[in-house]
Amino acid sequence: MKNRRRIYILLCCQIVLSLFCFNITKVFADDAPPKKPEETALFKTIIKTRDYIVKHQNQDGGWPLVPGEKSDVEITALAIWALTESGWGTGSRVIRRGVRYLRNKQHEDGSWNNNTAHTTFALIALANAKTGPDARLDGLQWLKNAQNPSGSWGRKSKGPGHVLYTSVTLVGFGRLIWKRFGPVFSGAVWLENFEQRNHEGYWMLPNGTQSDIFITSWVLHGISRAYTVDKEIAWLKQFQNTDGGFPRFKGKPSDPEVTAAAVMALAANNDLLNTRRIAMSYFTKAQKADGSFVSDIPIELKAPVANLQSTCFVLIAIHAKADSDR
Repeated sequence: MKNRRRIYILLCCQIVLSLFCFNITKVFADDAPPKKPEETALFKTIIKTRDYIVKHQNQDGGWPLVPGEKSDVEITALAIWALTESGWGTGSRVIRRGVRYLRNKQHEDGSWNNNTAHTTFALIALANAKTGPDARLDGLQWLKNAQNPSGSWGRKSKGPGHVLYTSVTLVGFGRLIWKRFGPVFSGAVWLENFEQRNHEGYWMLPNGTQSDIFITSWVLHGISRAYTVDKEIAWLKQFQNTDGGFPRFKGKPSDPEVTAAAVMALAANNDLLNTRRIAMSYFTKAQKADGSFVSDIPIELKAPVANLQSTCFVLIAIHAKADSDR
């Protein structure tokens, strides 16, 4: 009887201990972080793109157009913009070195290279990096003074009005200051005017005639805060290829930087997400094994090659948000 009693007590203790251990295990299991979800194709694309950009930062802190070449102000600004949009820490050594390079290249008049696009991209980069308020103020003042009486901007201060440079400058002002700022409105009026359009009612480079999807995308991005352009957005969307990308001209192959410009325009105009989602699938397929993108857009290149300008714009486009999402 005593042995049976001991056995019974031992069994009870074992059951209680088992229940206790089960509850403890469950508590720890509930508190444990969830299993890492399977990485999506887009997530992998983002990581590879970031790694490619970081890998090709030069010793002076800047970035080149093509890996191995000398640093360039415009590409450095785009790299900082792209990395900070994708969550790269503003206090990281990579960003701090890039910011230092940009600050050292600013001219006394507040510009970068007396170039409206370079200055605009540099200001966006510094704003994203949360640094250089004095440098940004000087740059904004230079951009304001660089505007033509017509409302347009050229490549240089007071240069002949140019559709692309005016659009880029408006995109910068739209990100950096209040949208009802006078120069923004007059610049948008100049762009929207039918004198700047072709016979179809869309935009192209000076001396061009064929509707240019790349240029039109930048224009629609630039005037998004001043005009409702539903008709033009519908026109743009019809050129999305079956692979999800956008070509520069009707019937041509998709191009990563053109697609990036189109995605940014769609986001700026609060377009529904579906077209942009399809474009994301194009980016995952168009990316090269090293994380880069090849585009025909950079005018400095004699032939399409992997370059940091297009690669940065793709990363910026992937993280583009509609105004309502900001």
